[in-house]
Amino acid sequence: MNIEQTVLENLKQLPLAQQQEVLDFSEFLKQKTSTVNPASDSHLTPEEKVAKWNKAIAKLPQTSANLPDEALHRDTMYED
Repeated sequence: MNIEQTVLENLKQLPLAQQQEVLDFSEFLKQKTSTVNPASDSHLTPEEKVAKWNKAIAKLPQTSANLPDEALHRDTMYED
């Protein structure tokens, strides 16, 4: 049995939520691999690059840490 078959067999045995995690992780790895070589995007038009960027941004979490404004003030980051 090769790696692909083993992964598929393992995937079938996982609950749906964990299958989604595997999918998310595999997409992350795929994206990470494609961003390592920016020359692979050299054939894209500026519009296609923007569309690809927007697609990547859409995958990011829609929530943030919601830091209070005080946490972002210079006084809290640096000593004078």
